[in-house]
Amino acid sequence: MMADEKVKIIENVLIAADTYRMVLEGRLTAEMKPGQFVNLKVEGYTLRRPISISSYDKTSGRFVLIYKVLGDGTRKMSEMKPGDELYALGPLGNGFPIEAVKSAVLIGGGAGTGPLVQTAEELLKTGAEVSAVLGFPTKADVYGVNEFKKLGITPFISTDDGTEGFRGNVMELIKSKGLNAEIVYACGPERMLMAVEDNFDRGYISLDIRMACGIGACMACVCKDKKDEEKYYRVCKEGPVFKIGQVKI
Repeated sequence: MMADEKVKIIENVLIAADTYRMVLEGRLTAEMKPGQFVNLKVEGYTLRRPISISSYDKTSGRFVLIYKVLGDGTRKMSEMKPGDELYALGPLGNGFPIEAVKSAVLIGGGAGTGPLVQTAEELLKTGAEVSAVLGFPTKADVYGVNEFKKLGITPFISTDDGTEGFRGNVMELIKSKGLNAEIVYACGPERMLMAVEDNFDRGYISLDIRMACGIGACMACVCKDKKDEEKYYRVCKEGPVFKIGQVKI
């Protein structure tokens, strides 16, 4: 059940170039599913900041957000300290369905790496063999490697300039390694998701799109059905996760 709750910051640290890991504590953790997001109210700003949930621990009530400083609102978030509080509306949206499969490949691009951590953990609980492929512009942007390693997954890394791991994009890396699986889960920039759609038939993509209300009321984040031009989806409500081939990117 969605709630608007005051949550406490436990940790807020820089983990990569302009990228922060914020650990929060609150009751809304109990309802979270992989791939969902929360809408944070930052003091001094009318619109909330939608941030994907990277991971959560329902026993401790803590959850992790990975966010990149892109404007004044997220910059103010980066200056918050442990013990500070803010309101979080959530959990919001439809997350990644965890299907019973033998193998899965998780594909993350930049900030899209975050929500794949909990997805990986839930897939591992089903007994699936999980691989992760993460792409970044350069070595300074790389994060999330340790989180996957804690789950027993050593992710394949690509960077555009070759300063870390494979030189190229995630799809080129996947092809070079001959990676294949029953299903893929992907989150990242639009160009990457289009490549995923072109190369895989079964799986899910999470759209990263500008949102306003976060609850489906303002219609600011709509996308079209891939086959029916008259059908629209609200990314914050019917998404952000969609089946491969469902929406026009």
